[in-house]
Amino acid sequence: MLKKLLIAAVAVIAGLVVLTKVTKISPMVWLGDCCKSARNMVPPEVQLKQLKADINNIDKEIDKNLAALAHKAAEVDTFADQMARDRDRQAHLLADIGDMSKSLQDSNEKVVFRGSKADADDLTQRLNMANTEYACLREKVKTQDKILTEKKHALKTAKGRIAKMKNQQDELRLLAVQLENQLEMLRMKQVENQEAVFDDSALSRAQETARDVKTRLREIDNLIMYKKEFGRTEKVEPEPSLNREEVLKNSDSLLRESNTTQQVSKDSK
Repeated sequence: MLKKLLIAAVAVIAGLVVLTKVTKISPMVWLGDCCKSARNMVPPEVQLKQLKADINNIDKEIDKNLAALAHKAAEVDTFADQMARDRDRQAHLLADIGDMSKSLQDSNEKVVFRGSKADADDLTQRLNMANTEYACLREKVKTQDKILTEKKHALKTAKGRIAKMKNQQDELRLLAVQLENQLEMLRMKQVENQEAVFDDSALSRAQETARDVKTRLREIDNLIMYKKEFGRTEKVEPEPSLNREEVLKNSDSLLRESNTTQQVSKDSK
């Protein structure tokens, strides 16, 4: 089986090569023409049905994109919440840094921090850690702010693309309805044209015969007129008059023969 398929494929390729050399036309051009011809062979009803199926498939893509959009929106919200917590932590650290800095203004080993005594060295260590954490958070929040802006922009763009896809789907639905109505109108025109085609050959023949008779009568009338004008009228010989006596004689003879026949018939009975 594979051998036969391989031989067929080689034959097709060889035929395309020969055809290309003879006609100087690329196989892609031949293929394009064949595809175009195949598409033209598809009835418009089938193409319209395919269009409706494609429009319905857009719903699946929209639902898929909406699910992805919801996931991205959830990620953006989570990112924004984390950024808000970092901002709160940053504000808390800034307040601690301010209070600890005030407390450490005193040069004593023991200092007062928010109403409580604390070791100056420990508080200094805490202040240093707070400064480091605050500096890191400040850079982090600055970067997060840019990332959040980009995420929101991407989310807005994706939402706009989905809305545009939905609008285009509605336009396609409207176009499908218009095409369906146009196809129905064409069907009605085809029916009207079919009804308008009928056999009127008998009527045509009768009308032609009437014209021929009319023409012939005109010719006869003109012929009589021209013969009369040129003295070519034919003289009609009158029929000879009948002899009354001979007619009566023949009638009497027929009556006598009839009476004789009837008498013979009665005698035979």
